[in-house]
Amino acid sequence: MSNTTTDRQSSQSAIRLLQIMECLSKNRVPTRLQDLAKQVKMTQSTVLRYLYTLQDENYVYQEADTLRYALTWRVCGLSENVNSLLSLRNITTPFINHLANIFHTGTCLVINEGNECVYLDCIVDSNASLQYIGKRAPLHVTGSGKVLLAQYNDVQLNDYIETKGLAKLTEYTIIDATALRKELEKIRSQDYGMDEEECEIGLRCISFPLRDYSGHVIAAVSVFGCIEDMSDHRIKDEIRPALKEAAATISTRLGYRPEK
Repeated sequence: MSNTTTDRQSSQSAIRLLQIMECLSKNRVPTRLQDLAKQVKMTQSTVLRYLYTLQDENYVYQEADTLRYALTWRVCGLSENVNSLLSLRNITTPFINHLANIFHTGTCLVINEGNECVYLDCIVDSNASLQYIGKRAPLHVTGSGKVLLAQYNDVQLNDYIETKGLAKLTEYTIIDATALRKELEKIRSQDYGMDEEECEIGLRCISFPLRDYSGHVIAAVSVFGCIEDMSDHRIKDEIRPALKEAAATISTRLGYRPEK
């Protein structure tokens, strides 16, 4: 048997093992062998072989009375290790650095905390970057903020407008609730947001969402700069494609799997 054939079989085995673990993780109660086999579209004998391996490594247990299978809490240890070693900022930093280097613009990572934008990471220059980290801004005035705000349902959005208000930072800030809803619909449709001097005169920004394993938008990554550096042509042909690709790759590393 060739090495290529052996490698392919090993890869298929790993995929099947992961499929079984994912299926067990989605089932709320322990699962019968025949049901599990049906769900993963494998024969019972094949599934049983993988279950034996998972039992030996203490990732799966079998109930003595029902003979059903379920995951042990050992998988939680994997999750904790991932959370400690691969924080959001650790994952995004190389991409943020790369985008800043190739476009010579500002780049940032933003989360929603308490209905406000919070900058977790930012590159502008050696002095300004540190001033941005931890900075807060209203959600409705920035590209990233509007991307995060676009995830709100009607009740949440109404609550935001009532409690936070739509403060006017520049003459271009959206302060009308109807106009804001229209803007958020546009963002949902195109899957990115823009800041057209709404937060600061002379600055434009484009932002894409970052999704985790559950499909939820947990942050946004942006490229921003002065109007001269952020022309429509440059955004469309250079910045938007690169930022979109970076956001998609980051989301993949966060466990997101796009619907096919």
